[in-house]
Amino acid sequence: MNLESMRNKDELLEMLWRLHEFYELTVPALQQHDPTGVYKGYLREFASNGILRLEGEAIILTPEGMEKARGLVRRHRLAERLIVDVLGKSPEETETSACEFEHILAPELVEAICTLLGHPRFCPHGIPIPEGACCLEAKKSVESAVIPLTQLAKGQEARIVFLNTHETSRLQKLLHIGLVPGATLCVQQHYPALVIQVDNSQIALEQSIGEEIRVIPLGNGATTSPLHS
Repeated sequence: MNLESMRNKDELLEMLWRLHEFYELTVPALQQHDPTGVYKGYLREFASNGILRLEGEAIILTPEGMEKARGLVRRHRLAERLIVDVLGKSPEETETSACEFEHILAPELVEAICTLLGHPRFCPHGIPIPEGACCLEAKKSVESAVIPLTQLAKGQEARIVFLNTHETSRLQKLLHIGLVPGATLCVQQHYPALVIQVDNSQIALEQSIGEEIRVIPLGNGATTSPLHS
């Protein structure tokens, strides 16, 4: 299979997912959004490969086709968030690069990027990002063990799980100083400023920023309110 053919098939799957999300999954709707007919030519091949079924004018994605389309869209929208949140580009500058990312990102990298970004629910254009296994696992963790950094006791160690901030500039600053998912830290004091130890550096943070850093405590130390630390 040549590269152009592979990418055209991926583009068709994305288009079918968007029709499923926002319009209707039919041949006329596809023709409306693919006036050149480039992608329509792959429909019958998809039907013979078990990606979809054609029932009259209706296009029905099989579970396999739905999962493939969902994965492509997830990679594209996560790439958009990565480009905007971490690289500082505007949403209008994401399309070309995100289209490249979606074809080449390995599954383990997709999960790592999603975790790095704090399992975002929406792309920079406000469209939902399909959830992955890491998102579901994070939800379970949040319910069971993940707490804001500010709830650690003085002297307690923890590992950062995700950064729960919607401010791009703040996210970039935290990543720049090494506060990334997976990093370990230790609380040195809560007042007059929240001070943490990361590797050989001590970092002072505003309490509001500490609330946005979600961690899993390490060891058996109990968590406590900073008012009692």
